[in-house]
Amino acid sequence: MNDPVPSTEEGEPFDPPGPDWLYRLRQRFTGHSALRRLVWRVLATTLGVGIVLAGVGMLVLPGPGWAAIFLGLAVLATEYAWAHRLLVVTKDKAQGAASSAFAPENRRRTVVLTSIVVLLVAAIVSWYVYRYGWSAGGALGWVGLN
Repeated sequence: MNDPVPSTEEGEPFDPPGPDWLYRLRQRFTGHSALRRLVWRVLATTLGVGIVLAGVGMLVLPGPGWAAIFLGLAVLATEYAWAHRLLVVTKDKAQGAASSAFAPENRRRTVVLTSIVVLLVAAIVSWYVYRYGWSAGGALGWVGLN
């Protein structure tokens, strides 16, 4: 059973936030029930905020902090227009930064900075291996687990 494509008040086709499969799943779950729509929104909000907070925690702890923050924003963007706008702006800024970094006039600077970072990481790893060997005992001792 195909549902007709919803439209806005102006008559133009409605473009739902988020992937189409998620919109269809939400429509199937919520139907015309206000209570089910509220439950769906609470679940999406709780999940999105939880992922964003975990991402913020991962900025200082090991883990993919920024990726989790963007994933949480994507979940929130399925329900909130402000999160969708923030996600679009963030994506545009990231694409602009990437294109700027790989632009021909900035390529030399990007290669030099990348080389410096790689050399610093290699120096830190070399120092760690020299000092503690190939075990995790040194790092565990830093946090009192050794």
